[in-house]
Amino acid sequence: MKSIRTVAIAAMLYLLAAPELLAQFPVTLQLPAGSGQPVLSPRTRPDARYRVTVTGTYSQWPQFADCHGVDAVWVYDVPQEEIDAYRWPPKTVLGRPFVEIPHWVGDSTRYGFPPSGLGLPALFEISFRKYLGFRVNDEPLPPMPFDPVFHRYQHVLSGTGQELSFSIRDSTYNVAQGAVIPRYEDNCGGLTVVVEEILPNDVNICDAKVISQNGQSVGLRIDASIVEQDTNMLSGTRNAFLNKEQLGVVADGKFICPDSLVCDTSRTVPISLCLVVDVSGSMLDDVRYDNVMIKRVDALKRSIHQFMRRLKPGDSLCLIQFNETVRLSQNWTADTALIGIALDRLVADGYTSFYQAVIQGCRKLATHARANKALVAITDGLDNDATTSTSDVFREIRAANVPVFLMALGFTGTPDEVAAIDTMRQFVAAAPSGKVYQITTGKELEDVYTQIAENFAKDECCKLYFRIPPCDLGQSKRIVRLIYADGGRIVSKELEVDCALKTTSVHADDVVAPDADVLRASPTPSDDVAVVTMAFSRAGTVYSNLYALDGTPLQHIDHGHVDMGVTQLSIPTASLSAGAYVCRIVQGTDIRTVRIIVQR
Repeated sequence: MKSIRTVAIAAMLYLLAAPELLAQFPVTLQLPAGSGQPVLSPRTRPDARYRVTVTGTYSQWPQFADCHGVDAVWVYDVPQEEIDAYRWPPKTVLGRPFVEIPHWVGDSTRYGFPPSGLGLPALFEISFRKYLGFRVNDEPLPPMPFDPVFHRYQHVLSGTGQELSFSIRDSTYNVAQGAVIPRYEDNCGGLTVVVEEILPNDVNICDAKVISQNGQSVGLRIDASIVEQDTNMLSGTRNAFLNKEQLGVVADGKFICPDSLVCDTSRTVPISLCLVVDVSGSMLDDVRYDNVMIKRVDALKRSIHQFMRRLKPGDSLCLIQFNETVRLSQNWTADTALIGIALDRLVADGYTSFYQAVIQGCRKLATHARANKALVAITDGLDNDATTSTSDVFREIRAANVPVFLMALGFTGTPDEVAAIDTMRQFVAAAPSGKVYQITTGKELEDVYTQIAENFAKDECCKLYFRIPPCDLGQSKRIVRLIYADGGRIVSKELEVDCALKTTSVHADDVVAPDADVLRASPTPSDDVAVVTMAFSRAGTVYSNLYALDGTPLQHIDHGHVDMGVTQLSIPTASLSAGAYVCRIVQGTDIRTVRIIVQR
């Protein structure tokens, strides 16, 4: 246990450190928006995982001289004159949502404009996923909640033995010319990419938020973790943060102790899991379940039914079945009854195309508009599809870049099965996180599904509250360093903070006054869940009520205790029909409303 004195001494040593000490810190890459050329990291190790943190904003339009409008995940502001001049699609067409802002750069929809419904020939086509936005190894980051202050997004990647490639795309498909037109010449700004190898014992800044009180910024909330490896945990790590004396902050050469520390490790965010299930003929073999022998396929059904009882509102699933063919049994839905119906219809027969099933599950997840998503696959036999190789699976897992959980049911330890388990571990190693389970009973199967439901995407970061003194006169930005003393090793993580601590406006015509509350819903339109971002001037219990436009109440959610400052509230929308809804947010006597759009 390190005391505040120990951490303060470590901070002073850090400030006096020689360049040789600083040289071991992560590599920082600059990615200018005016160039589509990739920037490469150093070569990665195939047995390591890497944390990629991207910050900054850039502009695709000359009207934004301050280089804002796009960050690593979202197109969040577009000049109105671009929309008026038909150089960018409008947010609505004929009263219906078209291209809403903010918009995830990984959206795979192809938007032609003018839309075909207007009866006019399309002039251009926007495909965010193909032509726009930040890319890591040619893939977008998942749609993390929009960060209007720091524009800071963090993701974990598995090493491949090759460099990581980072780039910015900015092109449009011109329908008349039949060609993709690059548009980098009027861009400004850029992104900063920090790549760090995740060490067995490490410190990470997971998130950061501004603390506001009566419309004034009074400090920072830094979400952080002291990461230690723990194979018993679903994530493979655990947070060793025990008290606020373990960490401190250095700002402008001054060491600052945290005012308070809150560690809440419950899962509060919705998740999306693609369930890939084996229905080959061997699933008719028996397995013990609560001291009774039943068919493996029946144990699978029973386990998933129990698993779905553990899910939270807003969680969504899709179900893929496979034998010698791979079929989508149920598309994405938050309605567990629909998954249950598809599950009960499963019939075991045929051979085992496990590799192709994993590939199809990865592809299903790659374009799904949610940050917390994972593949959960089970098989009870060896893959016998000669048309699909392990290299095909590796490629798709790396492209999807989602956690992978694989279950081997009833494997007895034959040489072929041992080799298959080893291949599964290699698949998991290609993902940012995951685990392989060897299962011999139905109860073990149920326990694994339950563990995933309750612990996947569980918040392992603690919230540290700091009151940061004002910047010096004329100072626009400052570097805040989080300091941790791990024996003789000093770990420091940096966060660049705007001295004004301003929130970026989201729409060109929606300028947020310094003392105004932030209030918006994203993504718009939403599919499974909408995230309402808003600011609270005090801490307290928060409720949300969702209504149809005619006033019919549809949903009531108790969000529990919410800190003061900007926060995000998850509003499940998967069970709603397409259309507009009104959400009322209630904290004491403070009631505010926001519109939520759902599109199917």
